[in-house]
Amino acid sequence: MRSKLQKLQVIAQMPDPPLLRLESESYQAYLTFLQHLCSDKPDLVADTQVERRLVELFQEVLGLYLETATAISESTNQNIEHEVSWVIPLGSSKRRELAARSPLVVATLQALSCHREPSFEKYLRQFFPLLVSLISCEHGSGEVQVALSDMFSSWIGPALLRPVC
Repeated sequence: MRSKLQKLQVIAQMPDPPLLRLESESYQAYLTFLQHLCSDKPDLVADTQVERRLVELFQEVLGLYLETATAISESTNQNIEHEVSWVIPLGSSKRRELAARSPLVVATLQALSCHREPSFEKYLRQFFPLLVSLISCEHGSGEVQVALSDMFSSWIGPALLRPVC
């Protein structure tokens, strides 16, 4: 009986699984898979709506990061009307989560920058608010800001300044 209790105690003391790391790795694998499909099998891309899935993945990853980086919840913002609100710094657990999500966000921004085809420019309207929100949020690392800056200077800026025929 004592040995069973000791085994149960050891099992009860097992650490939680690294869910955030596993989530990031699964998103990264899915992103890589979709990118390889786009580059290696262009004829398959049109048939299976890979482009649409890639856009949805970009939006989901950026949305998760922004959700984590938001210091004041929407409900708090709705309760405060015309008052000056102070930006509350993120806690250490949120900073760690942002730092853990940063490599995936950087990979997502770099992947998005690589798709400069006119077919992807039609999605710019959906991405632009997310990208602007990324500029103004608090980051876990400077890598996201660098990737965002590169994206704006190499793809978004020229796309916005291009004359429409």
